[in-house]
Amino acid sequence: MVEHERPDPHFDAVTARLLRRESLRRAASELNTISGPGLESVLARISAEVTAEATSRVARSVSPSLVENKRNSQRIGATSRAVVA
Repeated sequence: MVEHERPDPHFDAVTARLLRRESLRRAASELNTISGPGLESVLARISAEVTAEATSRVARSVSPSLVENKRNSQRIGATSRAVVA
């Protein structure tokens, strides 16, 4: 039979503390704009926000004008065909 070791509370406490420390260190390095990965993540977040804002602005302002331009070009085409005929 395999003997099961009893959990060591000191070992568990030290391991939990080291895991928390490592996770905090990694989180801090991602937020640190001086480090490479931190700066990269900040720039990626800014780029995503700017792209989303520009996309929504273009969708709101350009769509009506594109529809109007298409209508105008259809009218011009119909008028020029009528003149030619």
